[in-house]
Amino acid sequence: DTSPGGAADALLSSNDRRDVNPSVIQGLVSIMTNGTPDKRRKATIAMCNLCCESSQNRAAAHAANVVTVLVGMMHETNEDEHLRRLATACICNMSADPPLKDSIAASGAIKYLSKLLDPPENSPDAMAATAHAAATLWSLCVDMEHIKPLVALEETLRALLKQLKSPESFVRGQACGCVGEVCIGNKSIKGHLSQLGAIPDLISLLDEPEHATQRLAASALCNLLANHDANKKLARECGLLEAFAKLLKSTSDDAVQSAAAGGLYNLVSSVDRAKLEQLGVVQLLRKVPISKHINVRLGIKETGKKPIG
Repeated sequence: DTSPGGAADALLSSNDRRDVNPSVIQGLVSIMTNGTPDKRRKATIAMCNLCCESSQNRAAAHAANVVTVLVGMMHETNEDEHLRRLATACICNMSADPPLKDSIAASGAIKYLSKLLDPPENSPDAMAATAHAAATLWSLCVDMEHIKPLVALEETLRALLKQLKSPESFVRGQACGCVGEVCIGNKSIKGHLSQLGAIPDLISLLDEPEHATQRLAASALCNLLANHDANKKLARECGLLEAFAKLLKSTSDDAVQSAAAGGLYNLVSSVDRAKLEQLGVVQLLRKVPISKHINVRLGIKETGKKPIG
């Protein structure tokens, strides 16, 4: 069968990620809307795969109104948790393109994504949907200042912070990423997150065994502290300077080292020189590109060679 509908049906049992004709995308959307439960799940998986790497497919899916269909799946009253998870993963892939972010935000998806952050039970499907929801909200906030306040509602922020203590490291990491992204450039959101307890929760994640979670937690802390004196003061009181120094000295991962060095560089001033020397991290900070100018931050005068003659 070479018809668009036949091509869409053929994709139900494949893992295809190539660019396809928009009519095939339309066929999948039709199955996602009107198919049997099994075919709806398979069509959503196929759509998720097609939208993973192809901006052309994502644009065609958007034109076929897939966002509305996916949002509908996320808040259906039936007990199909697996379909909700698939829909959340698919909309996460759709959120990769800036032109689609506004459409997703306008669709009402943020409200349902926020609800998925705090599921009533911790089944594998529910936890996967939570991770995808956090990742989607994170993606929606990237370079979209007007969307951040829509994400930064107290209920959503509380749910994100709750997931920093999830038993699943992937969920913790996605929650870190979202917390770190939603506050960039927004002093009010930084203050709100601090009031809700974000700083000590993130500091505790610096001791995570997973490098990815350590890096995301350190980056989130760095963003929370940037240009926010009250958060810096609280972070010091919570032991962040020592925690960053410990991580900088102990990690073997370059990305984690860079995140810890950047966080320290953002936190310290000349009054911290003796403390950092005592902790033995000044030389390390000089070697990491993001903090190579630590001498200036600490007020250490450069010693150069004396001129000849």
